Amino acid sequence: MKILIVGAGIAGLTLADQLEREGYTVQIVEKAPGLRKEGYMMDFFGAGYDVAEKMGLLKELEKIHYPIEALNIKRTDGTTKYSLKYQSLRQLLNDRHFNFMRGDLERVLYERIKDRVPVTNSTTIESLQQDEEGILVKLSNDTKLNCDLLVGADGIHSKVRKLVFGAEENYVHSMGYQTVAFTFDKTSKYNKIDHTFDTITEPGRQVSIYPIRGNRIATFFLFSSKGSSLKHYSHQEGMKELKKNFGDMGWVVPGLLQESEKATDFYFDDVAQTEMPTWTKGRVALVGDACGCVSVVAGQGSSLAMAGAYTLARSLGESKNDIKKALSEYDSLMVPQVTKIQKSARQFASFFLPESKWKLMFRDITMRASVMPIIRNFLKFKSIRVPK
Repeated sequence: MKILIVGAGIAGLTLADQLEREGYTVQIVEKAPGLRKEGYMMDFFGAGYDVAEKMGLLKELEKIHYPIEALNIKRTDGTTKYSLKYQSLRQLLNDRHFNFMRGDLERVLYERIKDRVPVTNSTTIESLQQDEEGILVKLSNDTKLNCDLLVGADGIHSKVRKLVFGAEENYVHSMGYQTVAFTFDKTSKYNKIDHTFDTITEPGRQVSIYPIRGNRIATFFLFSSKGSSLKHYSHQEGMKELKKNFGDMGWVVPGLLQESEKATDFYFDDVAQTEMPTWTKGRVALVGDACGCVSVVAGQGSSLAMAGAYTLARSLGESKNDIKKALSEYDSLMVPQVTKIQKSARQFASFFLPESKWKLMFRDITMRASVMPIIRNFLKFKSIRVPK
């Protein structure tokens, strides 16, 4: 069976690895010219951790794990309001947790498949025709491919989803927040940022800063934007929004705003979810953010992407080339679980980024209590289950 995967992100690379091991002929096309850069720091736990364990990846992920010592909650003048030991937070997940840059995980997965699965960069899908016998795909490099199964692993703005299921606005819904992330070289101004994750939260806005490898600093901005419209923002437009929402904030924020102007990896997007009643149609399946994005606020995107990819591969492997049966099983296993996580993420968003001082006070009290052993036993992070 020939399978074409559109997208060489975390979902696509995980799926390619598992399908090739099942004996399928797999090919990937990716619109980016190469591997993406750092991105942002993420918590990796739950179903993704389980899949990484099944894949034998834990030792490699341990190498890219960042040894964050503490989460420091700051005031706008730079003083520390309170600090939480990161190990105490990891214990909420029974120590089955890593934190690393999204780009590092992508690199680990790519190194795993680069000699086994061909990846064509700077290429995406232009059109497709499917029938009972297979799919004919036309690519942006003017080549045509025949395959038995097409998988869209091309992110929240999926071209495959648009071609097969319809317009993006039918499935991608803004949560009313926008986010910015970028990295820059560390200078003496940021010497106190060392093995800690420092963050300021005010009603409706939050900024975080943390050190990464190569003597660099990474940032993460999040702010409420009820009028967000899922439009594409240029670097200049993104900086304008960033300065409008954070221009009056103190501490290191003025310096971060200056760094944003020359950042080469400036990322700006709406915080959104992809909600779909089914992730498959005919001989086409979606995986990862293309179909089940829970949003950056939920902190499980990459974990769920790996879980979805693993589940799709297992369903195909057990169906003995019965694509219809495999995709039906994949839908029934994944869609209900991710729908629940999305609902939970929407509820969690107002806690993560409070809109009032009273809600912010409640969040801080809850966070400080969460590391107490007597409270910790009652707190469980929701994730999904993957096939045995």
